[in-house]
Amino acid sequence: MTDWRLRLRAFLDGRFAVAVAVLLVIAALGGWLTVTAHTAENENTPEVQSTTAMETTGEFAHSATVETNTTVFREGETLENRSVYFTRVSPTLNGTFLFTYDGSDEGSVDENVSLGLVIRGVESGDSGQRETVLWQTTRPLNDVSTTDVTPGETVRVPFTLDMNRVTNRTERIRDELGGSPGETDVLVRATVDYEGTIGNETVDRTRSYTLPVSLNGNTYSPGTNATRTNRGNTTQQVADTRTAGLLSRVGAPLLVVTALVGLTGLAIGRVRGQFELSDAERERLAYERDREDYDEWISTVRLPDEAFDRPRAEAASLGSLVDIAIDTDNSVVEAPEQEMYYVLHDGYLYTYEPPLLGE
Repeated sequence: MTDWRLRLRAFLDGRFAVAVAVLLVIAALGGWLTVTAHTAENENTPEVQSTTAMETTGEFAHSATVETNTTVFREGETLENRSVYFTRVSPTLNGTFLFTYDGSDEGSVDENVSLGLVIRGVESGDSGQRETVLWQTTRPLNDVSTTDVTPGETVRVPFTLDMNRVTNRTERIRDELGGSPGETDVLVRATVDYEGTIGNETVDRTRSYTLPVSLNGNTYSPGTNATRTNRGNTTQQVADTRTAGLLSRVGAPLLVVTALVGLTGLAIGRVRGQFELSDAERERLAYERDREDYDEWISTVRLPDEAFDRPRAEAASLGSLVDIAIDTDNSVVEAPEQEMYYVLHDGYLYTYEPPLLGE
């Protein structure tokens, strides 16, 4: 990845005035705190600890509608929370992720729930060791944001899976790899980010929940262990004001000094042209942005040697290569040990090599 110094130079090159303004504000704040620390009286306030209990629960529910009339199932019938569904009879899995929290105090939080379909190849380790993920691809299913959610209120996020398309996509990936060791996992992953206030405490956490779906030829089976509850405490400490006064007396002058040194460094760097970027550096930053934006379309896979015998076509950017993958319903493949990206389609090997910067 790009060195942090290059990102800093790019920021200062485009937002030099913003950086100067921030340092001036810091210097002014440090000066005000310095004056306040010398004039304010210290108060003896004992340290206070408060604890709020909080419990979160994530659960998946699912159903499938019978689309083909059979001897045992009627067309239009809804099958709910079955351990096994028949793909030919009910090819579409309709699901809902439900997230609830309870707290010992009143409050509310803002929640963002992101659902994604994860297909990956895994290889089990020796006894007592974790499994190894050989490859993985993720496709977004749904994303819902909700504000002011109160304790006991349930947020519901629906999703739909065409199991024929999921099966075909899984088989296509295995064919592209020439077969894959281990097993192929299919699962729905829910990521919940929530932040807010419970009682007098601030909470800001992330929870993750998964629903595995097993593909068994003519049937598919959602996992039975689809509910998980997390329990924990949120604790807040209030330091006594004597410590805060000491920090103000020492930290405030340090803020002033730091801001002045930063302003001096900015002035010198601007005069010497140290923040200006070369064309190669700008191209590298553009690649880094594309890599972050299109991460969900990229899978890390070691291609067989036969793949490199195909005629090659070079893409102008990583974003262009992702567009090719989207248009042809393929994934972008990243080489495991080097920055090279490929799309295999219709007998051609489309490639993109990121620009390299000298040391």
